[in-house]
Amino acid sequence: RGKGVKSVRGGSQGDLLCRVVVETPVNLNDKQKQLLRELEESLGGPSGDKNSPRSKSFFDGVKKFFDDLTR
Repeated sequence: RGKGVKSVRGGSQGDLLCRVVVETPVNLNDKQKQLLRELEESLGGPSGDKNSPRSKSFFDGVKKFFDDLTR
C-alpha cells in the first residue's frame, strides 16, 4: 500500500498492484530434472519449510502446541 503513482488531484500515493503467474513444469526430460535437482541442492536441499511456512497442517500446529507445553 502507498507505493503506487501519486494522485493528480490529491497528491497521495496510490496502491501498487502486482500480478504473479507461476507455471509448474511438467513432462521434464532427464537433463531438466537433473538441473532442478542441482538448483534444489544449491538452495540448501528441500525448502518446503523455508518457502511455505503456512503449509503446516492443523495437526502439526496441535503437536507443536503440546510440545511447547512440555518444555
